[in-house]
Amino acid sequence: MSKLLCTSHLNPLGRRRFSAILSKSPVPIQLSLSPSRFPFEFHFSLRNHFPNRQIHLRFLRNSVHQRGLSVRALESSSETKDEEVSKKEDESSSSETETRSVDVNGSLVGSNDDYPSGDFEFKEINGWMSFVVKLRMLFAFPWERVRKGSVLSMKLRGQISEQLKSRFSSGLSLPQICENFSKAAYDPRISGVYLQIEPLSCGWGKVEEIRRHILNFRKSGKFIVGYFSVCGEKEYYLGCACEELYAPPSAYFALYGLTVQASFLGGVLEKVGIEPQVQRIGKYKSAGDQLMRKNMSKENCEMLTALLDSIYGNWLDKVSSTKGKRREEIENFIDEGVYQIERLKEGGWITNIHYDDEVISMLKERLGLKKEKNLPMVDYRKYSRVRNWTLGLSGGKDQIAVIRASGSISRVRGPFSVSNSGIISEQFIEKIRSVRESKRYKAAIIRIDSPGGDALASDLMWREIGLLAASKPVVASMSDVAASGGYYMAMAAGTIVAENLTLTGSIGVVTGKFNLGELYERIGFNKEIISRGKYAELTAAEQRPFRPDEAELFAKSAQNAYKQFRDKAALSRSMTVDQMEEVAQGRVWAGKDAASRGLVDAIGGLSRAVAIAKQKANIPQDKQVKLVEMSRPSPTVPEILTGIGSSLVGVDRTLKELLQDLTFSDGVQARMDGILFQRLEGASFANPIFTLIKDYLSSL
Repeated sequence: MSKLLCTSHLNPLGRRRFSAILSKSPVPIQLSLSPSRFPFEFHFSLRNHFPNRQIHLRFLRNSVHQRGLSVRALESSSETKDEEVSKKEDESSSSETETRSVDVNGSLVGSNDDYPSGDFEFKEINGWMSFVVKLRMLFAFPWERVRKGSVLSMKLRGQISEQLKSRFSSGLSLPQICENFSKAAYDPRISGVYLQIEPLSCGWGKVEEIRRHILNFRKSGKFIVGYFSVCGEKEYYLGCACEELYAPPSAYFALYGLTVQASFLGGVLEKVGIEPQVQRIGKYKSAGDQLMRKNMSKENCEMLTALLDSIYGNWLDKVSSTKGKRREEIENFIDEGVYQIERLKEGGWITNIHYDDEVISMLKERLGLKKEKNLPMVDYRKYSRVRNWTLGLSGGKDQIAVIRASGSISRVRGPFSVSNSGIISEQFIEKIRSVRESKRYKAAIIRIDSPGGDALASDLMWREIGLLAASKPVVASMSDVAASGGYYMAMAAGTIVAENLTLTGSIGVVTGKFNLGELYERIGFNKEIISRGKYAELTAAEQRPFRPDEAELFAKSAQNAYKQFRDKAALSRSMTVDQMEEVAQGRVWAGKDAASRGLVDAIGGLSRAVAIAKQKANIPQDKQVKLVEMSRPSPTVPEILTGIGSSLVGVDRTLKELLQDLTFSDGVQARMDGILFQRLEGASFANPIFTLIKDYLSSL
């Protein structure tokens, strides 16, 4: 039986050499291997000759930009999965996880890795290039033509997708929002931006990315004016980054602080006769608590409190810095429960009180237009069709692939699912392989926005990302959330970049089934099963609880899945198993806290991920690169026919998510939160009605 030494996260291989030492041998055997002469995987058939030996793999660093690592070889037998990761790499390592601080650039203090910040620097387009840009705009396609002196009008509200949107799709796309800000900064036809902010339903990672692009746009010297009528913490977090901020006299401000909530169905299910039998590995793994418990566990409360403190603390720090006030002043103002718009103006929270038409009149006056003239404006959707090439921003010859992974993770697509519903491992792996096999791409960025999902699918993608990372630099960039299965994917990359408030980690698994015996008895339903095989009814018999031997097997299966996840995380992050166990246990971390514990390498957005990818690929930082999106939008028939997005039925989003979570999921789950169940691969006992509803609703 062979041992497999997996080095997927080390790039480039040519900068490292390996030394494998056979421990517990009377005469230690040392093998020096040149990675440039060997394939990605190394197979040693030593088990038959040395049954009690353990192989230690040490990576010796030749570059300050590479991580050193000392780990054990992952054996194929089940016994070795419980063994510890090898001895510490040096004497300074300890068995406890070291908490490190993060500097102003978002890099770990004391780290050997000196990552570029990727900060935006505005450079005027002059000389010949300026003439070329004007010529391109003169002969641009009709849909790319913008009147000189126009104001870019963007309305931010509701959900913001991490994926690119087709011209037929409704809704907002984060890549296109950010690209519009970048284009507008250089477009000589754009005088400024009028940003209308309405209640947002996205996470803090996307909000941080948009805020960064607002501040970058201001470096161009053009104006950006914000306006909102309903304002909470997220909306104000964006609005305060604008040069000016206005609101109508009747505006509703709800700057009262932040809350976190958890709901529990344990009592409800008990009353109707349903017993959830859930195995969750990790004391902080809250997925399943909604079913089993009637209140919040101590561990879950600890985790959520820490996350809330991180988010609220970051909000106070950023707002106080932007408004030039002390943090205590901001905190006291929030605690006063101020709702009068006049108080907000007096306190300097907004520039002035105006209706929308008054703000537009002000913009006309600023641009020197007469009152009877209309303000030339171009909206978000039309401006999204202006190509970077037209403005001379198309990049250089060097190409970096951007592969976006957004949504819940599954292995295959349902029969009623549409093209952009979640992460389908089969399709994602195809993209990864195409990038690996192509010589055009100097590096790759995996952009992740996922709470996880199917554990097997996550592992298959982890493997392929690791193979890609062995051939060229790979940087994982996290958006709102990259937890559990989402983190599983990210940890195969050579470098992980997250936002301050990205929700990540959640290294744990959850699986389970419903015992419906009492419910069946109440309603007079009966189900009988004829089976062959001791454990054939493990998950098929929902009319009874687990037998003791079934419960033991079920628990061992879940524990094994967790150990594989944890051990691979330790391997990827250069930690011992004990060190990884301290930060795992299903705990969710904010990005900055994850970075200080070694789960993340740097803090920043996509621009920093690009800068790091350029550094790893030996591309000068001042040289432009072309970002190639591997997930181009493909409009569906409903989108083309109606132009209202991919949904034909106005089903409430909450109902969709609840029904999707309540239906059975294939395989053990590596997911941050939600109501989850497990059924064996290939089992045919799933309720077809639930499956039909799930697949249909997930396609909406």
